[in-house]
Amino acid sequence: MSVVVQVCARCAARWPVLGAPAQWCPRCHGVLLAPVRTDHNQPPASRGFRWIARSPLQRSGLAAEPPTPSPTPHYTEIPRWGLHDHVEAPSTRRDWPELLANKAARFLTVTIGLYAFGVLAELGRYAVLLRNRTRLIDPTVLAVSDIAVFLGQAGGMLFALLSGIAGVCWLLRMRRRTFARAKKSDPRTPTDVVVGCAVPGLNLVMPGVFLLEVIRRDPRAVLLVRAWWSLFVFGAVLVLFNWFWRSRPGLQAMADGVLLAAFTALVASATALLALMVLRRLEGRTLKGTKEPVTRWVIATDPLPRNDADKPAAKSAEKTSGDADREAVAS
Repeated sequence: MSVVVQVCARCAARWPVLGAPAQWCPRCHGVLLAPVRTDHNQPPASRGFRWIARSPLQRSGLAAEPPTPSPTPHYTEIPRWGLHDHVEAPSTRRDWPELLANKAARFLTVTIGLYAFGVLAELGRYAVLLRNRTRLIDPTVLAVSDIAVFLGQAGGMLFALLSGIAGVCWLLRMRRRTFARAKKSDPRTPTDVVVGCAVPGLNLVMPGVFLLEVIRRDPRAVLLVRAWWSLFVFGAVLVLFNWFWRSRPGLQAMADGVLLAAFTALVASATALLALMVLRRLEGRTLKGTKEPVTRWVIATDPLPRNDADKPAAKSAEKTSGDADREAVAS
């Protein structure tokens, strides 16, 4: 016996059609399919619809533009699963202390070159003064001498200031890495380090103390730090003496001031050079910036000569044969 039923598209329930076809399922309120004729013991032969696969690039039978390529998904860091997994987005701001710490060696190199050029410029000015005692000097030569002295001294002071700022950032980074490697906490805060390196008077004492605190059993590094520290203090005293000397009147005092300025620039260049050597030593690099090779010292003993080494063996062999002959005679 065949019955006309409607099948629910959601719960697959079959409802007999008594009058006009219904639209909604009384049980789950799903959509009822078109009426079909079927038996009570068999499922309906057709559900009244069919699936059609269509490409996503086709819309209303027209081909759309291909999508723009997107980057391959990837992790920005190693996934760490847990109950509270907060992944911080990478910061787009520049880390200026880290950038300055990386440029400390470059600033010191430029400072060395500028102060060395300042030494030559001051010596050239002194030669011009000696020449001017008997002859007039061309104004162009004087202008070149003034420009050279200004570039050497003013440029050296500017890059010395930049080297000092970058050196403080480098010192903070070196202390952080050193104490983290030793699994200890830094007894000095970054504010203490900055104040000790910036306040006049303290900056003649504390930078050397801060450097010696991060040295671990390296006699050469200790020697370099002490040499740089002594030359740094001597250079500061020399700058004060230079300012005092320039206040003296007279042509001879001015000429002597030129030589004193040349000597001050020489000391400043040597101080920057020692600072660069300290920086490279603590980083484990050579003065050029390449990785310093690791040298391992072992105790080596001189081997015995071959002839001398064979003599004891020959003597023992002769002694053994002599003992055997004596045993044969005794028997």
